[in-house]
Amino acid sequence: MNLRPLLFLPPLAIGVGGFMWLSGPDETEVIPPAETVTVVRAMTLTPSMAIPTASGFGRVAAEDSWQAISQVDGRAEFLAPGLEVGSVIAQGTEIIRVDPRDYEIALARATATRNSAQAALDELEATEANTLSTIQLETRIQEVRKAELDRQQELLDRGSAAQATVDTAVRELLAQEKMVLNLENSLRLLPAQRASLQATIDTRVVEIEEAERALANTSIKTPLTGRVVASSVSPGQFVRFGDTLATIESTAASEVTAEFQTRVLGNLFTTLEGVQPIERMQGMDVSDAFDVLKRFNLQAEVRMSVAGDIYTWPAELIRFDGSADPTTGTVGLVVRIENQSLLDPNRRGPPLTNGMFVEARLSAPEPIEALRVPRAAIRADEDTKFVYIVDDQSRLARRNVEIGSVQDDEAIITGGLAAQDQIVLSDPRPAVIGMLLDPVETASGQGS
Repeated sequence: MNLRPLLFLPPLAIGVGGFMWLSGPDETEVIPPAETVTVVRAMTLTPSMAIPTASGFGRVAAEDSWQAISQVDGRAEFLAPGLEVGSVIAQGTEIIRVDPRDYEIALARATATRNSAQAALDELEATEANTLSTIQLETRIQEVRKAELDRQQELLDRGSAAQATVDTAVRELLAQEKMVLNLENSLRLLPAQRASLQATIDTRVVEIEEAERALANTSIKTPLTGRVVASSVSPGQFVRFGDTLATIESTAASEVTAEFQTRVLGNLFTTLEGVQPIERMQGMDVSDAFDVLKRFNLQAEVRMSVAGDIYTWPAELIRFDGSADPTTGTVGLVVRIENQSLLDPNRRGPPLTNGMFVEARLSAPEPIEALRVPRAAIRADEDTKFVYIVDDQSRLARRNVEIGSVQDDEAIITGGLAAQDQIVLSDPRPAVIGMLLDPVETASGQGS
C-alpha cells in the first residue's frame, strides 16, 4: 500500500492550527481612553430690569423751511444786515426791499382813475335827482296846459272862443308833453350810465388792490425765525418775478425720518406685549397704522456719536411715514426735536444741525423684567436663532430661542430660555452636541 500521498496532512493540520491561534481573540483587557472635557465660558441667566429699545437712522431736516421768492420785478434797494448763509434771522424781519417807486406810481394812477369815475357817478346821481324834480315840475305844467285846452274847447263849443285859440292851446300842450317825454327818456338812460360807471369804479378798485399788493410785495419779511441756508441776491441786483432770493430753515424744531427695520420694531413690540403690530399694519392707511404705534406710548430720543462721546436730544414720535418698504425692509417713523439748534447751557455737547446723520431711538416708557443674553452668544441656523447651553449633566445642548428687543451688545429673550439656564458664551470648536463641558462662570457682558 502506497502511503506517500498522505504525508502532506500533518503539515497542513499544523498550519491550520497556527492560523486559528493567530487570528483568535486577544485575551488582553482594552481600557477605553478618558473623555475629553472642553472648558467654556458660561453665564447663568437671572432676570433683571431692562428698557426695551429699537433704533433707526436718518438725517435731521428742518420741520419748516421758507423761500423768499420775488413777486415783483425791480432792483433790490435794501438787504438786511446779516443776510448771509449761516445767520439766524428773527421772525418778522425785513430782509429784502425792491425799489417801490414804480408800484407807488401805479397805485396813485389807479386811485386817481377810481376817484374820477366816482366823481362821474356822483354827478350822474345829481343829474338823476335834478331830472326827477324837473319831470315833476313839467308834469304839473302839462296838467295846466291840458286844463287850458279843455277850457278853450268848451268855450269854442259855446261860441265864445276862436278856433285859433284852441289850436294854440293844443300846440302848447303837445310841446309840453314832448318836453316831459324827453325828460323821462333821459331818466331811463341813467341806470345804464350808472352801471357803466360802477363797473369802471369796481375795475379801478381791483387795480388799486393789485397795486397795493404789488407795493406790499416789494418788502419781503421772514414769517419764521430761522437760519439762512441760501442767499442769491446782492444790493442793486435786478430781480424778476419768481426769482428765489433766499432760503431760511426754522430753528424752532427739526424732524428726523428714521428708517427702522421691521424686524427691529417687531422685536420691540414682541418684547412689550408679545404682539407683532407690523403684521397687523399691512393694508392699513397711515393714520390707522400710527394709532397702533401710539398705544405703546413709546419714548423717543435722537442720538449722535462725536469722537466716541454720545450726545442725546429728547424727541417726540409724531407720525408714521408710509408703509413698509418692500425693497429695503424698512419703515419710516418721524420724530420731532424742539429747539435742536440752540445751545443749551445745561447740556453739554454741540447743537444738532440740519443734515446730520443720527440715530433715532424708541424705548418703552417703563423698565420691564427680562432675561438678557449677550448678542455674541446667539447663533443662527437659516431662519432659526439658538444658543448653546450647559445641561444638567454638564454636556453641550442646543436651545432654540425667540429674540425680542436688542440694545447695544445684549438681546432680550422672549422665549426658549428660563431663569437659571446656563448658556455658553464662548464658541466650542467643534461644537458637538452632548460633549462634556467644564463651564467657567462669567459675569453678564463679558462673554464673546
